[in-house]
Amino acid sequence: MSISLRRWLEDERPWAAHASCRGADPALFFAGVDGGDTRTAQRICAGCPVNEECLDWALSVGVSYGVWGGTTEAQRRHVVRRTA
Repeated sequence: MSISLRRWLEDERPWAAHASCRGADPALFFAGVDGGDTRTAQRICAGCPVNEECLDWALSVGVSYGVWGGTTEAQRRHVVRRTA
């Protein structure tokens, strides 16, 4: 039996249903991978009601790419180093 990607994401991250980025272009959140501008994604995250949950999840699973919880890859690496 397989589980759909959408259901898996909702089960894994139930807070994502309330995220401000829902429905936004995913490319905005991964622009930094190619050296692009992440400010638009970070502005979306700034007003998000589940910003903290998103960042906690990204840190707990070690997400390497993209803007999560309003932070870039470099910012999350800094947080991890600071708390280690």
